[in-house]
Amino acid sequence: MNYSQILILLLLTSVPITAQEVATASVQPVFRVLSESTVKHRDGSSITFRQVAPPVVTPLPPPAPPAADPVLTAAEEAALSQLSRKEFKVLSISASVHANGFTVLRWTCGESRRLQAVSNVDFRCLTGLGNLASEQADYCLILSAGPDEQAMTDAEALAAQSLPVNGIASCALLSGSTPAGPADESALDAMESLLEYFDTHREELIQRQAQREQERAARELAALHAQPPPPRHSIVHFWPLQPAQRAAIESSQRDKGATQP
Repeated sequence: MNYSQILILLLLTSVPITAQEVATASVQPVFRVLSESTVKHRDGSSITFRQVAPPVVTPLPPPAPPAADPVLTAAEEAALSQLSRKEFKVLSISASVHANGFTVLRWTCGESRRLQAVSNVDFRCLTGLGNLASEQADYCLILSAGPDEQAMTDAEALAAQSLPVNGIASCALLSGSTPAGPADESALDAMESLLEYFDTHREELIQRQAQREQERAARELAALHAQPPPPRHSIVHFWPLQPAQRAAIESSQRDKGATQP
């Protein structure tokens, strides 16, 4: 058997298939096995290759036509027209949290430049927020926050000295990172809205972060003491290309070769 003619490799593991996984197929194919061979691995797992006769697969019924859009009443249309249509923006932040309690921020919003600042907020507490709403706009928040063991630069340390000592969530722009236009001002407004949100929900956000850290430590401990997975036994069914399929592939290859210079 020339394995270069194999059309399909259908991998079926020993794990039972759930109803959700087969919802798209009306009937599972029944294979007539022609020959088989098994390859065993050192960990006890194995793969069995079975050459089968080409199965007959019942085609699925055509999909149902899409449902018609709902018709709004006059009152619903009037209420919809009165809704405020704020601008939607993406607020992308990279946050490096230092051991001294300060976070170095680099962020953009819309068409703004990459602004840089130092904050007195542990931005890991804001991970998972996802979105933010202010009077000016609605934001999709993309936040990457993690610890940074390196010492802050002189410019970052200087900016940190200007932060308020009363604990109010704030940030201080680094030298040379002042807003240079409306887009940068908008990015700075977005950061101020995020810091205001932190101040409003401070206790809840800190508690959630502590819970996430506990869960992470528990997962690492469980993984450390977990038993190795049992050997996996897989079955691969394959069958050769049918004449019509082989002709279609050859025709496609000829057409592709004819179009190449």
